[in-house]
Amino acid sequence: MDNVDKSVNNLFMGIYPVGEIVKHKMSKKRQNDLLMYSAAQSNILPLTSTCNVRCIFCSHRQNPPDVDSRSISPVAVQDVENMLSFVDPGLPLVIGESVTRIMEGEPFTHPRIREILSLIRKCFPRTRIKITTNGTLLEPGLVEFLSSLGELEITLSLNSAAPENRAILMHDSLAGVAVGAPELLSRCGVEYHGSMVAMPHVTGWEDMARTVRALDRYGARSVRIFLPGHTRYAPPGCQIPGNLYDELARFVERIKKDVAVPVTVEPPGLSDLMARVAGVVPGSPAALVGIKPGDIIESVNGKSPACRVDAFKKVLKAESPEITISRKGQTMRLVLGKNPGAFSGLVMDYDLEPGIARRIVRMVGRHRNRRPLLLTSELGFSIMAAGLHKFLPGEDIPMLAIKNHFFGGSIGCAGLLTVSDMIKAVELYAGATGLLILPAIAFDPEGRDITGCSYMELAEKFSVVVEIIN
Repeated sequence: MDNVDKSVNNLFMGIYPVGEIVKHKMSKKRQNDLLMYSAAQSNILPLTSTCNVRCIFCSHRQNPPDVDSRSISPVAVQDVENMLSFVDPGLPLVIGESVTRIMEGEPFTHPRIREILSLIRKCFPRTRIKITTNGTLLEPGLVEFLSSLGELEITLSLNSAAPENRAILMHDSLAGVAVGAPELLSRCGVEYHGSMVAMPHVTGWEDMARTVRALDRYGARSVRIFLPGHTRYAPPGCQIPGNLYDELARFVERIKKDVAVPVTVEPPGLSDLMARVAGVVPGSPAALVGIKPGDIIESVNGKSPACRVDAFKKVLKAESPEITISRKGQTMRLVLGKNPGAFSGLVMDYDLEPGIARRIVRMVGRHRNRRPLLLTSELGFSIMAAGLHKFLPGEDIPMLAIKNHFFGGSIGCAGLLTVSDMIKAVELYAGATGLLILPAIAFDPEGRDITGCSYMELAEKFSVVVEIIN
């Protein structure tokens, strides 16, 4: 895809259903506050919590009762209009994702979705609209309507190209519609990306391979494969095999040889900041000048990128940038023909925002007399360590990876960490600290974790200063 997907910062970890989703209603004022925050903070428009499938890897099913997840009915068109006053029209507008406690459902179940999309296009004629969907409602009439909007891309959560296997994975009574969606989207000229949750222990590796090939055959721009996970609440038969990530990485390396579409794994398992190209969209500007997966971007218009994210952004913002790449010990200079902000065709894994390091330095500087301690998730520890080593040479900032005891199992992402997890880790920390630096993604706009606990509980318990970093 032609963006660095920030969802890697809040890595999806599937949770098997052993019951129903726990939903909490909220006041109208609270809902409006979260809607406007989502629009202003991330250009995301939450539309509904209604979902028309029941995925066995759903991240909301069987959350512990303490989880503060919120359900919303289809949002009124007037509320959407209000949200649009908060978005940045210069950035893509996202539907079908969430950055708050609101549970996002299937956007095309919204009874006035066409009216909403038409409103968006009327307000922002040139803003790209990005919609994540499970594909069950992508009938020909709707897809033709989407095509008419222009500057729109779909992320299709296909999961299996075999109707019978998709029905197993998602309890999808309309599996045939979704399986036919790639061909329909391609025929109608709607740009789309495919995504799937790796469940080879349920449907087999060959089913995953057929699904990737189908997406390749019908012109998907990229395919993202998510590693699932399980919590301590999952029964033994529903736990994810411990070696799945290694097997998945090998599978992706094999399937890449058979298809032209870029295929990536999330989480990518990064431990360095080398600006390595993960994939190139066929027929794109990057492909036309000969850039290949595995190439390392050494410079963009003469400036060395700090990391993958920096390289991607430098290329994205530039007009016909001159790119120096290294490939198997050889250096090449290429001019990538594109307009500023336009599609390049580069696919790169998300590693680290360079600005994070600068913000950490400023935080430490403000509290010079307090020994800092940076808390990270288990999945984020390696890349954050690489970032501190590169961006802050000589700085002594201890780091602590927080184990997720609340969910347990294989859950290791920052977005599902709780204050109680952090307290347990700091209690066991051998060194003294006066400054705790926490990942912002673990907290809502009011500084509360997924259970509703405030990060200030850490400040009170340990008599330290607490700062949030994003």
